[in-house]
Amino acid sequence: MSFIFPQALFLLLLVPVYILFHFYFERKKNKDIILFGNLEILTESISKSKKIDLFKHTPLIIKSLVLCFLILAISRPISKIYVPMRDTKILLLLDISISMEANDIEPDRITAAKNAAKKFILDLPEGIQLGLGLFSGNVKILVSPSLNKARILNLFKGLNARSLEPGTAIGDAVLSGIEVLSLDNSLKRSKNNFDKIIILITDGEANIGADPVFAAAQAKVNNITIHSIGIGNPLGTIIRGGILTRLDEFTLKEITSITGGYYFNAQNFQDMSRIYKKIKKTIKLVPQKTEITFIPAIFAFIVLIIYQVLRWSKFRFM
Repeated sequence: MSFIFPQALFLLLLVPVYILFHFYFERKKNKDIILFGNLEILTESISKSKKIDLFKHTPLIIKSLVLCFLILAISRPISKIYVPMRDTKILLLLDISISMEANDIEPDRITAAKNAAKKFILDLPEGIQLGLGLFSGNVKILVSPSLNKARILNLFKGLNARSLEPGTAIGDAVLSGIEVLSLDNSLKRSKNNFDKIIILITDGEANIGADPVFAAAQAKVNNITIHSIGIGNPLGTIIRGGILTRLDEFTLKEITSITGGYYFNAQNFQDMSRIYKKIKKTIKLVPQKTEITFIPAIFAFIVLIIYQVLRWSKFRFM
């Protein structure tokens, strides 16, 4: 920990001075002699004073603590915290092909994927730009990366099994993601000085559009990392109409390895939640100094409240 105004720490020397003055005046006060004409009153007074001996220095301790905390606040302490790299962008690409209606993951694949993605978004540190795209036979980029998490969370509300469409264009989805992540807010080609990540969530194999491996190579050229989450069983699942849908793990592993990302298989909602936690750990963080003056100020406030409560209680001698 360091301080913006470290010279103020010399004021801590006032604390022992304050304590010395306290004991000096206490001793002087104790030298005063009060005559008691009634022995019973004197005995009762001495008895009460013995009971409170244990607490007689509590006011001094509390006031000294408040003084220390206030001096620390005046010194304006700063601490190092780790935050995402400036302009870090993440694009979620979610498969909404018909196979996502399979209920091998309760209540169904699309709902489980949606709920896990929502939890991931809520847990993301502030400062990350987040976008959302949906793909089946076509690709729809609903939200370009921005700091507005609420907008994406609202879009998830209308996403269910009735939203699903035929086709799985994984390659086209990745190419669309590259285009979005490679443009800055001014719609100009941005410098590659920040983290750009695609999180691809799918349960099938590409059956339309561009080659996913070619798309991954383009992502690598643009310094974009792809993490893919494969939902379901690689051996295949029977869906509506007796159609067998398979998870193409080989291709998903290949496109992630090309870009330096990771492939994960999710068999249930818990798997997806754990996977998102692992992905969150891959986000690059950089140290940043921040002022934490509020911390000693809050402690001083709390100690003052405790002191006042004790004064209102049976320890009124304080």
